[in-house]
Amino acid sequence: MQDKNKFLKQFGEKVASVRRDNGISQERLADDVGVHRTYIGFIEQGKRNPSIWNIEKIAQALNVSIKDLF
Repeated sequence: MQDKNKFLKQFGEKVASVRRDNGISQERLADDVGVHRTYIGFIEQGKRNPSIWNIEKIAQALNVSIKDLF
């Protein structure tokens, strides 16, 4: 469980970093992905485990490859 939490936190930090570097708000990212803003916030905090489909949509919205988020 500890490894999972660490992984989700690191993934969320990377999403937040890329989002901020691109000057995109959580709300805009959520709109582009088709999810609620709080869902993006929970991902960035490492509190949600997004599906591979949502990871793909996040990567597309941020204009990066999936591997760039890991």
